[in-house]
Amino acid sequence: MMYVAACMLMAGVCMGTDWTFDAESELIPRAQWAEQLSLALLPAYSLAPDPTPDLSQCVQLLEEFANNSATLSNCLVSMARPVRLCQHCYKEYAQLKATMSKIGNPIIQNSTVTCSTILLRSDRVQVIVELNDFFDKLWSDSKCDNCLEKNGTGVSHNTSEFMNSFDSLIQCFNNTMKEPPISSEGNISRVCQICNETYQRLNTMYNGLEKKTGLCIDLEDAMNSTRKLWSKTFNCTLPCTDTVPVIAVSAFILFLPIVFYLSSFLHSEQKKRKLILPKRFKSAASVANIQDKRN
Repeated sequence: MMYVAACMLMAGVCMGTDWTFDAESELIPRAQWAEQLSLALLPAYSLAPDPTPDLSQCVQLLEEFANNSATLSNCLVSMARPVRLCQHCYKEYAQLKATMSKIGNPIIQNSTVTCSTILLRSDRVQVIVELNDFFDKLWSDSKCDNCLEKNGTGVSHNTSEFMNSFDSLIQCFNNTMKEPPISSEGNISRVCQICNETYQRLNTMYNGLEKKTGLCIDLEDAMNSTRKLWSKTFNCTLPCTDTVPVIAVSAFILFLPIVFYLSSFLHSEQKKRKLILPKRFKSAASVANIQDKRN
């Protein structure tokens, strides 16, 4: 009987009958009323053993995911140039992942009922799933975990130390450019001379992090921009202190083939002489013997 009554109520909605919702006879939209009625009928006639998730909690999680997505998107775009998204957007990313975890967690204790069926897998496009995968891929491609603590709750000490050195070098660039340039040594400017030690220290630190823990997009972008400024903008081609030994070794290596062929040539000539001398001696001895016989 309850099923028949439900069907009659649904038929009345479809036929345009105005059904009231509460005691004050306030009408609600037919589509919304029909949706609520159909969802209310699911627990009684569904074959699933678990009850239907509380829609209010699922809607609340949906709004929370929307707010987290908007906040994270705004942070990522704001930190896109210069790239600092790993250092400044890790909190927003953690909040988004926490919301996704809530969607997959049971609503009722000791139950398997979750909002994931309604919010994640209920349509063909799967908007929430696609957005979550997009943020995960962007975070993974940026290698942000290399610049954060293991639990992802803060920036690592190595990253902070590198960025402090980077800021010091940029400050050195800015302060030195205010002074008049000098060109006593070719194209070497004042920036190259004064900031050389800071630049070399930053470059050494970068190479060490690359071998030790890996790099994130923040550090890679910072170092690439620094090297571009150093080589192209300031044209810093400082002479290498090991130039003389390098030239000496190179000249020695280039001279080795000449020594080899020359020694081979002299050695071959010496062998020829050793082979010819006995023949001369033999011919001279034979001539002497002939002369003695004639005599």
